[in-house]
Amino acid sequence: RTQVLTVRNEEDRPVVVQLRTLEWLQVDGQDRLEATRDLLATPPLFTLPARGQQVVRIATRRAPQPGRELDYRLLIEEVPQAAAADFTGLQVALRLSLPVFVQPEPAARGSLGWSAAWLADGRLQLRAHNTGNAHVQVLDFDVQPVGADQPVLHNSAARYLLPGSGSEWTLELPRAAVRFSALRLRGASDQGDFTAEVSVASP
Repeated sequence: RTQVLTVRNEEDRPVVVQLRTLEWLQVDGQDRLEATRDLLATPPLFTLPARGQQVVRIATRRAPQPGRELDYRLLIEEVPQAAAADFTGLQVALRLSLPVFVQPEPAARGSLGWSAAWLADGRLQLRAHNTGNAHVQVLDFDVQPVGADQPVLHNSAARYLLPGSGSEWTLELPRAAVRFSALRLRGASDQGDFTAEVSVASP
């Protein structure tokens, strides 16, 4: 129910940091973040001295949900400070968004199902749906046409798929490519490598 995170300041000046906890949802393939009190991060506001560090405690007030992972985001934001009177230039405030997953007992696991279709403009659309009860982070994958002498297509757009959610990738094919009716996927995720053979629907 609790974990710790160490935040370090690599600058030669103090930095004021604010923490916010958000529930992480995915609706129609899009991330949605909502304020929540189910997850606590303390201290919520602190000053990091130059080259200093702060231990942050993260705790869930909600009991793990039986049979399903709970998904949150922890925002670590630098609070901009007033610039010196003689300052010229651009001030940049850092903002980090970290995923926080609360596992049930026994541990949950994601499971991907794939589908593919040709679009009217000749591009290939791949869709993954997570039918499992935990997230999957797709890191990259290769598309190998089945029964067609064409080069392998590589995609490196990493994405999270939360339980019950889906995502789409639209791939551009070489101009000389012909449409194929089946493909083989080989990819990597945070749960390990995966393979799948997928039929491709016509437009």
